[in-house]
Amino acid sequence: MSLLQHCYGLSDPQCEELVADRWSWRRFVGLGWQERVPDETTLVNFRKRLREHGLHEQLLARVNGQLQAKGLILKTCTLVDATLLQAARRAPAKADKTGGDGDAGYTVKQGQPHYGYKAHVAVDETHTLIRQVTLTAANVHDRQEFEAVVQGDEAMVVADKAYWSRERSEWCGQHGVANGILRKPSRGEKLRPATVRANRLFNSIRCKIEKVFGWWKRSTGYRRVRYVGREPNRLELEFKCISWNLKRLANLSVAGNAKSRTRAGRLKPGKTRAVNCSQRLWSRQFSLCEMHRHQIRRSKPCFSEVSKS
Repeated sequence: MSLLQHCYGLSDPQCEELVADRWSWRRFVGLGWQERVPDETTLVNFRKRLREHGLHEQLLARVNGQLQAKGLILKTCTLVDATLLQAARRAPAKADKTGGDGDAGYTVKQGQPHYGYKAHVAVDETHTLIRQVTLTAANVHDRQEFEAVVQGDEAMVVADKAYWSRERSEWCGQHGVANGILRKPSRGEKLRPATVRANRLFNSIRCKIEKVFGWWKRSTGYRRVRYVGREPNRLELEFKCISWNLKRLANLSVAGNAKSRTRAGRLKPGKTRAVNCSQRLWSRQFSLCEMHRHQIRRSKPCFSEVSKS
């Protein structure tokens, strides 16, 4: 029921009502037509017990372990970005010390003030599966959560200009990860044309993570958090990530079955579909590495290379 609730952006009473009303939802949760539907307090107690046992930040990792066992998380490239979420309560007045949300924060984006939280997300580029996520106040800068969401076992990391810094370049060099962060010019510096072209190529890869944010905000209504406090909202974010990954799993399963049926008669003798997939994966890694080498060779050296020299 919690998955249905977060897939459709429902409150606890709405979820209880729809499970009782729709036969397809009853079948999804494993209830017969005559069986009693758990009431809304069951969902509240379930979330409370997850937080008490410290599982509100471990559910996504357990689901990703099963996805990785199926070979869906390839770790060739990780996309990193963050999105703002409005707080459940209004921003308190300056003289009010008890109003609002104590864990939320203020920030300004595109000239507009924002009060709430910020979700930091790392996504596997190949199948757009969420690998890691953290939740902070809105005033926390994006680059401060870079090491928390990037696991270091991927071949390349791609992020926007907000993450470009000396520390990020040194971290990528120490972990052997190709640095695909869009380069930001220093004060008074102008990027070379080759670096601008490389930024454009990396940005075409980075934009895939916007699909996750678009589905959250358009389909599930996740523009605003539902609870007060970081821990309840962290659990809500965990369920949103699991819902997206399971949705992608269903889509990839359907697409894989369709491709296997259409390509079954076109494979050459002695060739298998797994070999062809590995060849495509190798060519993808080679192209990403070539883009990274081109950026280093045609532009100024990265900080990690300067430190080594």
